[in-house]
Amino acid sequence: MPGHTDSPILEGLNDRQRQAVLHADGPLLIFAGAGSGKTRVLTHRAAHLIRERGVPAFNVLCVTFTNKAADEMKERLRGLLGGRHRELWVGTFHSICARILRQDGERVGVPSNFVVFDSSDQLALMKDCLRDLDLDPEQFPPPRILREISNAKNELIGPRDYFNWRGGRPYDEIVARAYTLYQNRLKDNQACDFDDLIDYTVWLFEQYPDVLQRYQDRFHHILVDEYQDINFAQYRFVTQLAVKHRDLCVVGDDDQAVYGWRGADMRIIMRFDEDYPDAEVIKLEQNYRSTQNILRTAWEVIRHNNTRRDKRLWTDAPPGEKIVIHRTADEHAESSFVTDTIEHLIEHDGRTHRDFAVLYRVNAQSRVFEKVFVSRGIPYRIVGGLRFYDRAEVKDIHAYLRVLHNPADSVSLKRIINAPTRGIGDKTLSHLEQTALERGLSLLEAARHGEAISELGPRAEAAVSQFVNLIDHLRRKMESATVTELTEAVIQESGYQLALEQEGTIKARGKLDNIRELLSATQEYEEGAEEPSVGGFLENVALLTSADMLEEGVDAVPLMTLHSAKGLEFPVVFIVGMEEGLFPLARATFSDNPMDLEEERRLCYVGITRAMERVFLSSAELRTIFGATAHTMVSTFLRDIPEDLVEPYGPVAPRNITWESADTARSPAAQQILDDAGAGDQPFRAGDKVRHPSFGDGMIVSVAGSGEEMLVSVAFPDKGIKKLDPQYASLQKLR
Repeated sequence: MPGHTDSPILEGLNDRQRQAVLHADGPLLIFAGAGSGKTRVLTHRAAHLIRERGVPAFNVLCVTFTNKAADEMKERLRGLLGGRHRELWVGTFHSICARILRQDGERVGVPSNFVVFDSSDQLALMKDCLRDLDLDPEQFPPPRILREISNAKNELIGPRDYFNWRGGRPYDEIVARAYTLYQNRLKDNQACDFDDLIDYTVWLFEQYPDVLQRYQDRFHHILVDEYQDINFAQYRFVTQLAVKHRDLCVVGDDDQAVYGWRGADMRIIMRFDEDYPDAEVIKLEQNYRSTQNILRTAWEVIRHNNTRRDKRLWTDAPPGEKIVIHRTADEHAESSFVTDTIEHLIEHDGRTHRDFAVLYRVNAQSRVFEKVFVSRGIPYRIVGGLRFYDRAEVKDIHAYLRVLHNPADSVSLKRIINAPTRGIGDKTLSHLEQTALERGLSLLEAARHGEAISELGPRAEAAVSQFVNLIDHLRRKMESATVTELTEAVIQESGYQLALEQEGTIKARGKLDNIRELLSATQEYEEGAEEPSVGGFLENVALLTSADMLEEGVDAVPLMTLHSAKGLEFPVVFIVGMEEGLFPLARATFSDNPMDLEEERRLCYVGITRAMERVFLSSAELRTIFGATAHTMVSTFLRDIPEDLVEPYGPVAPRNITWESADTARSPAAQQILDDAGAGDQPFRAGDKVRHPSFGDGMIVSVAGSGEEMLVSVAFPDKGIKKLDPQYASLQKLR
């Protein structure tokens, strides 16, 4: 566009990035590879619209997937636009929809002071629902029921339609009943779960065209990040807003679509130019993060996926170090390999602990690394594990704030009614719950009910009355107190601080430190919020993700799943446990849907592209996990990496595994490992796919012995690894 080429907003952008920033009106699809500067492009496009084209900031909406990404975008926009950045709406799908519902949600029955239930709140509520439905939680696990409900909400399927949508099986009828009661209980608590935030907003727009039109007239220009990760409900939300002005810019990378298991639908980004035939499509392929060897390794893995757009990352950076692929004896040797390498690079290359990241497929793999890191004095932190806000004492204080903000929140009230201990036991609580259910009251209203509490006996009645008086006192204080002042009052006047001080243990002192740290969090929130409020703080906490909780500047080695690593970068990356059945998972390898294995491959691509300078890929010949020990077969993803990209590892080079191109035979070292147990005229070999009459289809991961002494270890999806005697197991070899 003439007249804009000298704009400071365009400084430092490459040609493709400039093309995206300068795009005129109309739909725009940006395929942004890992490390290609997508956040910079989104931010600069928004700034260009406002600063150069004169679009009012009020008319621009930027949607991200994490609060961390939203905060980063706000900070960059502040630098580019000054005070005008405050007029934009920048936030996650959930925070944007929550903001809309606070303003207009009462039209669809969502009160303006609703609370957002996090995963632990949802679990507690579902347990109560199953209890009231007289359903055995062993037979119908609450997490599984919640997952089924979330899947339905992602497709905008409500309780009444669930049974037919799922196919009408007896199990579906059970889930439908639980779904119905769960939604009713959320309403009773004046609460929404994460999925409700999107669903209610879509419903609001559908039921009230005047509300939709008001937001369409406001948001002429919509920019959406991580478009490959959206689900159908989020797609509907974006489409509803964009249909009038059609100025929709989406950024994503189909090669990094790794959330299909939680409802994300990669097909949405793949068909964007079918939804918008006039869309301009731009590919950002220049990488600013990784070395050439790292990018080529990632390419050699991802190119085997059939469902992807044609693109390939490149860089002006030097080739860099080759990839280290190392095979150890077992998982303990693997953790020692990682530890030895970290210590060596710290000593000889001047690295710090925060330069490294250890990535794994499942959380259970962290145990052996935590053990060896502790024994060797290496500081570490678990990312995506127990968050600060998930600690029991922090959740207790947080629950007080939620009850003060929303007295109908019975889930939070049950948590704090006897925390600290004040003589209100399970029998008293059960009586109050029954009263609330019979009389259509909230739990707090039942606790106020004179007739109900008089039946409890003098001591329990006094304890309940004292608790109600405490809540009333704190609610009066809330009218004039800041969030920090109210939190301080809760900590002290609830008796929580005193109880921990009187306990006097080291553990209690740690809990005291944590609840005092909560005051730092409230102060930080107040400093950054435009209009600080208790409700705003609660919502901010509820919508945090594990990526948002990654502290910057802490000198410790982060341990995390590959999913948690998405969006992050580190100078040195270890991906451990690269074995068939673990990564890729067995259920993906044997799935009838080829997209499951492709998603595992994309996850491997994501892991490799987190690295800036060095990549170490490891596997163990023998692994004990989930209580079972078995010989393993190296991951198919390792066999995709050409041998010229790989270097041996230190003094144990003979055990190192390297491969030639996927189109040629494996190297002798790799082939030897795979064939050791299956040599000769054996009827079964490692790698054979077999069928068992009870366990279904599986893959042989190792063979021990021969003839009548033969035992095979077979990985079955969802059933683990089974050691079988082929003479009696009725194994059928599959082609």
